[in-house]
Amino acid sequence: MRSQFGRTGGAHKTERGRAASPSAGRVSDQRSGVPPHMADVLALQRSAGNAATAQALTVQRAGASRHDDSDDSGLAYGSDHGTPPPEQETSFTGVVGGVQFTSKTNGPLMRRVHALVRRVAPHMGQQLAAAGSVSVQLGRTRGGTPGEWRQDSRTIVLDQRLASADHLTGTAVFEILNASSRHRIAALEAEVAGGGVAARARAKGWDHPEKFFAMEVERIEWENGMTHKAAMASAGLSGTPADLFGQEGGFVEFYNRQVASGHTHSYEFRYNLLRAQADAAAAREQEAAWSHGGPPDESSSHRPR
Repeated sequence: MRSQFGRTGGAHKTERGRAASPSAGRVSDQRSGVPPHMADVLALQRSAGNAATAQALTVQRAGASRHDDSDDSGLAYGSDHGTPPPEQETSFTGVVGGVQFTSKTNGPLMRRVHALVRRVAPHMGQQLAAAGSVSVQLGRTRGGTPGEWRQDSRTIVLDQRLASADHLTGTAVFEILNASSRHRIAALEAEVAGGGVAARARAKGWDHPEKFFAMEVERIEWENGMTHKAAMASAGLSGTPADLFGQEGGFVEFYNRQVASGHTHSYEFRYNLLRAQADAAAAREQEAAWSHGGPPDESSSHRPR
């Protein structure tokens, strides 16, 4: 900082007719309680005038912004926390219903996503309310898709590397719909643990209940897709990159495509995991019953798998 001032100030004369330097000004200003970084500014102003001072501070500020995004209150020009133009902002926070949109790295993109979701929101009010408190953030998805819903943290993650802002908006809307239907998924999973899904699957001629379970989860997602399609149409966004389900047809076509892509595998795995957990819990109950001298509960061990 001092070298910048020296190059700009040169050997200008003070009012007393002698050469002045920033360091000389610093001594007197420090005695008066002026911080050292401001002493350089005052010394330069006395020796070089306002125009040169402004030029030096502009150079200093530009150099600082290239190297550091941290707080600049220690620099000579002080801290500027004014609102930057949209194209220059690095962070954004907005809310639609109970959904909070936050980005600390790409404000313009998140602002665009927020604006479009707000446009669609009146056409999916019931689902938006059912979604509850949800956070939308930018990040890297685990499955390599433009977006994903993380139930454990109630977060929708959008991957800006994989899609445009408008496409990510469509993804955000779809994941909000998925969040709104979690109670349906929870009820289906509870039915798995109790053997109800296996019983229904066999009644309908399915030899593999895990595939039947996956189909039922895909049905919920397809219904969310149809809600998405209708909301986009009502918001005047049909045919745009945000309209992810604009060309979607019936459920059978959708389901067959999901099977072919391998999308159903994770749901089949989920079924088997839930069954294993239910069986383990039943085994613990039987062991506890034996340890207390009573007969085991046979009903839990004969539930359909």
